[in-house]
Amino acid sequence: MDFGPPRPRWDLSRLVERSPHRARILERLEFVRRFFPELADGTVRVGLARRRGVLGWGSLDPGRPGIWVRPRRLAYFTIAHEFTHLLQARGEVPRGERACDLWALARSPLLNDVPPSYLRLPRALRRRRLDLALGTALHEAARRAIAARDRGERRYLLGFERELRAAAGDGRRG
Repeated sequence: MDFGPPRPRWDLSRLVERSPHRARILERLEFVRRFFPELADGTVRVGLARRRGVLGWGSLDPGRPGIWVRPRRLAYFTIAHEFTHLLQARGEVPRGERACDLWALARSPLLNDVPPSYLRLPRALRRRRLDLALGTALHEAARRAIAARDRGERRYLLGFERELRAAAGDGRRG
C-alpha cells in the first residue's frame, strides 16, 4: 500500500531557511538524529534560539515536536539534549534538565563534544570541548547511572555526579 509521500524530516522556520548557517545546522541535526531512532518517522520543527544565554530549547508538546538552536554555538551534545526533551514530552525519558543531560550523555560518546550544563561536574571536566576519551567516559558513567535507576536507585543522578568527582580525585562530599 502506498500512503503518499513520506513525511519531511524537518520543518524549518523562516529564520533557519534564510540563515547563512542553514547547511551546517542541517548537517549537525542529521548526524545527531541517527542516534535517536524514536524520532525517525516524525517531522521536527527547527527554529533559531534568539534569547541571550540560551543554547537551545526543546518543545514539550508531543504533538508538535520542535527544537530551537543557536547556529554559531551548535554542539552535537546541545542537539542531543534538545532531542531528549522531545522524548521527555512522550514520556520515554524522566522529566527534568538534569535527567535530560544524563540521557543525552548515554546516547553515544560521539555526541559528547561539550560538557553538560545541568549536571554538576568536577572542574577538570568543565572544559569548552570534550575529546572522544572523555566523551566515552561520560557516556559509560551515564549508562551505569541509568542502569542503577532501572534497578530502583532513586538517587542515580547524585550517584553519577559522585562517580565523576571520585574519578577526578575531587574529595568533596555531596
